[in-house]
Amino acid sequence: MTTLRSMTVAEALGSVPDLIASKLGDRVLEKSLSAAGLPEDISFRVGHYIPEVVLNRLLDAAARSAGDDLFGLTFTDHLSIKEYGAWGDYVLEAPNLWAALKRAKSIMYLHANNDRLELRVGATTSYFEYTFGEKELPGYRHVALAALGPMLSVPRHFKGPNWRPVSVGLDFGAGRSKTRLETGLGTRVRCGEACISLEMKNKDLYAPNPEAFTRRTTRGDVVRACGGGPPRGLVPFVEQLIIQGLGNDKTSLDDIACLLATSKRSFQRQLDQEGTNFRAICNIAKMRRAAELLVDTRDTVTEIAMLLNYSTPSHFARAFRQVYGISPFEFRSVHVANAN
Repeated sequence: MTTLRSMTVAEALGSVPDLIASKLGDRVLEKSLSAAGLPEDISFRVGHYIPEVVLNRLLDAAARSAGDDLFGLTFTDHLSIKEYGAWGDYVLEAPNLWAALKRAKSIMYLHANNDRLELRVGATTSYFEYTFGEKELPGYRHVALAALGPMLSVPRHFKGPNWRPVSVGLDFGAGRSKTRLETGLGTRVRCGEACISLEMKNKDLYAPNPEAFTRRTTRGDVVRACGGGPPRGLVPFVEQLIIQGLGNDKTSLDDIACLLATSKRSFQRQLDQEGTNFRAICNIAKMRRAAELLVDTRDTVTEIAMLLNYSTPSHFARAFRQVYGISPFEFRSVHVANAN
């Protein structure tokens, strides 16, 4: 069985692309997206996951263009778990900060497969800790600094936007940049730690929720929104990446290997170990997406064939019939009739 690299929910990108464009311009954003293996018209379906290496590549490319070794600080005050959909709603609807941090820890497995959240309570202060599954990548320090934004957004929801932690822990060295880090974060910085963390006073943990919610998001809502969590194997993960790439010409073997940060040959070898090949996975992914589009949209069969990169509608119809035993028109008619 192939070991999966770290992946995170696609919503983790949040407003990062827009912020890169606003700070550095559209051309830098285009180059950064290309370096990360992402399309220019980036969009992800809710509940889909991306390799963490994509985030690293995106921020590393942007940081190089900016010539800034602390470029990740750009995002700290702008990113929030409010961008994480049901995941963020469930956390921010907790009765107090302590409960919110415990909720975040309990559903972390739905956010990323190898990352970890912990709440470590001490005598007078506590530590909200985040450990990334992959730290050796070139753009990691920018990802770590950007991740402080969503982390800070939780206590700030309960304590107000001007809240500052007692200190911030970083799992990399800062050297001469430490002063700039402390100025940017507005607090003392501890470098060379085992993970990134926020140190806060214990009394802050009891801060009540300032908002009254008319709708309660449950843990079950989060599970459903996240599709049950990250794919549990290479094949379903590749299927998901192919579906995400449909419509923007990012579904070739080379494209997916790039997203997985591996060589084409190594990727093919991994699929061989799984007892399959890229063409077979691609066909399955296309047919699953086709079935969804036929049932849930008003796109014509011709439009769906084009979206899925089939040369002609008849080619698409033949491929569809081989999998489902009926034509796309018949499939849609059956499901529309059942819905009524």
